[in-house]
Amino acid sequence: MPNSLRILICLLFCVAAAPAKADPPHVSYIFPAGGQRGTKVEFRVGGHNLYDSAPFKMFGKGVAATEQIERTETTWFEGPVIEQPASQSKEDYPRDYSGSVQIAPDAPIGLRHWRVSTSQGVTPRMKFVVGTLPEIIEEEVDGDPIPTRVTLPVTINGRIFPREDIDVWTFEAKAGETVSCEVMAARLGSPLDSRLEIRSPDGRVLTQNVDAFDADSFVRFTTPVDGVYECRIHDINFSGLQDFVYRLSIRKGASLDSVFPLGGQRGTTIAATLVGLQIPKTPVEIALPGADSSFVYWNWTSPDGTTTRPVRLVVSDLTEVTEVEPDPAEDGATPSQPAMVPSVLNGRIDRAGDVDLWRVEADADTTVQFEVFASRIGTDLDSIIRIVDESGKQIVMNDDLKGGVTDSRLTWKVAKGGPWFLEVRDQLASRGGERFAYRVNVTEAPASDFSLVLPQDTLNIDRGGEAKLKLNIERAGFTGEIDLTVEGLPEGVTVEGTKVDKNKPNTQLTFKATDTAKIQLSELTIVGTSVGADPEFSRTASVETPFGEPSINRLAMAVTIPTPFKFRSPFETKYASRGTTYSRHFFLDRNGFEGPIEIEMADRQVRHLQGVTGEKVIVPPGESEFDYTVTLPSWMKIGRTSRTTLIASGVVEEADGSRHRVSYSSQAQDDQVILLVDPVRLSLDTTQKSLGIRPGTTVTVPIEVKRGPGLTGAATVHVRSAKHIRGWKAEPIRVDADGSQAELVIEFDADPGPFNMPLIVEAGMMDERGQPVTFEMPLSVQILK
Repeated sequence: MPNSLRILICLLFCVAAAPAKADPPHVSYIFPAGGQRGTKVEFRVGGHNLYDSAPFKMFGKGVAATEQIERTETTWFEGPVIEQPASQSKEDYPRDYSGSVQIAPDAPIGLRHWRVSTSQGVTPRMKFVVGTLPEIIEEEVDGDPIPTRVTLPVTINGRIFPREDIDVWTFEAKAGETVSCEVMAARLGSPLDSRLEIRSPDGRVLTQNVDAFDADSFVRFTTPVDGVYECRIHDINFSGLQDFVYRLSIRKGASLDSVFPLGGQRGTTIAATLVGLQIPKTPVEIALPGADSSFVYWNWTSPDGTTTRPVRLVVSDLTEVTEVEPDPAEDGATPSQPAMVPSVLNGRIDRAGDVDLWRVEADADTTVQFEVFASRIGTDLDSIIRIVDESGKQIVMNDDLKGGVTDSRLTWKVAKGGPWFLEVRDQLASRGGERFAYRVNVTEAPASDFSLVLPQDTLNIDRGGEAKLKLNIERAGFTGEIDLTVEGLPEGVTVEGTKVDKNKPNTQLTFKATDTAKIQLSELTIVGTSVGADPEFSRTASVETPFGEPSINRLAMAVTIPTPFKFRSPFETKYASRGTTYSRHFFLDRNGFEGPIEIEMADRQVRHLQGVTGEKVIVPPGESEFDYTVTLPSWMKIGRTSRTTLIASGVVEEADGSRHRVSYSSQAQDDQVILLVDPVRLSLDTTQKSLGIRPGTTVTVPIEVKRGPGLTGAATVHVRSAKHIRGWKAEPIRVDADGSQAELVIEFDADPGPFNMPLIVEAGMMDERGQPVTFEMPLSVQILK
């Protein structure tokens, strides 16, 4: 194309002046997703738009993580070909970044949060688990599942990757042993909807489970015979990707499901009844910590030194009351169990149809809140609570909290007269048992109160721009104005909308950053203060998190740097053959940026790439045009439309010497490499599609190279395999331009394999443009006994 025409096209299709929108960072997993106390864990974060490295932070006690994660080799398995219409869906291709975390020996068990940031934003917090069992990390391989032997007890860190993957873990057991297998995936934010299947030594299915803890699976079984057992895990929809991470804990022996009561007063010792298998029948003493925490994890240690899965106990500063069975009310007497203000009521719907009654002890006109904690802390109770009079007449009732939480809460102003009783029961009269325990917090509710709810824990604001945040106000009697204060605002950032009018259920905060605001990450605290209340009171905004998870009462705000440059090209759709390359020409609008610009395939695509690849291109300073070349695999589906999104990145240097990598990507059709897939131009054939081989032998495979119109040169044929397949070698062969027949010699050593997927025979040559043309042919191998 003549330079004058290229310049004209650039003028027609490039929009100058305005900076491009920044590409914020994004993360989809950490792998492994946890670690054992007292160990150092090397992990990988799957991220998008993180470039060569990115700041990393992990929150919580007992963990010390690397402050920077570095780009490393990404583990990628293509998996099965994606059929339509799934192939037309958006797809992420996270890159792996390495880091590590040292976990203290006394680190509290449970969740930690972590996040990543760049000069163009900060990611929401994600989860990491501190556990107690010895841990292993899956050695991931492509192809059919290869069973992996483990020693119990163990926590296995794995991934269901690629799609349709099945992981198989094996272990030895003696007849009559109790084995428990628990998956933690959905509770970590993983998209895995797991299915567990246990197979006996003779291959029979002993038991299986899909959903036990939300979408996470759990099985417990007794081994019928001595031998090696299989634990198989896969996604219920046979999906899978890099972010389908899981933690699978397998134990033998005692199994603890829960304890009763479900907690106690901070700094005290409770006598707890254990619920599970092979555990003491008499109560055991549990010392609760005096530290400022709302919950603690505890597990029982058997006489032989093995420990059960930890259970979560709730702790508070309130007086604890535990129900006495049998309840006198069941014999027609007046309930004597007091519901004092304040206190915590510990009870259990221990059989079908059971109804617990607690006598409310509070003065008339006192506003009391009764809040049930049951399903939120892992019990089976779907509670309903009522205030009733002595005849059983209902005064007020509550079933479920908002958001699908089946625990109950009601606020009631104690009426004169009485006596009044709190009734606790299950939604279904047919349910009840040891796992139907509950705690009811009985507290005096302020006559006038409110809470502030953050919709998210992050906010990104471009320098010179603005960002909006909707803050929800949950009012509990307070109807007045609220003054908001944002603590921690950096210089150059202001906020508007801090006055909340009477009765208003929300407000929109508008953050504005000046053109000179420093590119940085700040931790903000939003505090609301009542106006006109006597006495005045304040509340701190927080994100709603599941009970028992670390609280989030700070907003991470990133002042980001906009990307000055962008790329453009007039719309085009071209045909390209499978196994060939295609180059598309683009124009750069630098908008004053003079440094080098790196062009790659974007981490976030508008469609499945279907095997399309491309190398990094560096556009030198001053140049405003580039060509980008993509390679189509020979196995793509004919007639498909391939759409590839690109990303451009460069380093902006500030006046203070700081350097910030920024990027621009576009999912507009004009900016994509759009190709309609044509048939291959080069192919291979053989009369031996599969090989039955014996170790230590050599096999000769006859092959035929077929060239399409326009292909006239010599071809090279070589064999490759997945990294885990070893013990073979084959020298590349050349097929001259005037030939098509050849023999491929493959040598196998004394211990080849594992051949859980085919070898790949690949032919390659140059076309009339001097560009490579390739074709791949699978060659299955089976070892003969």
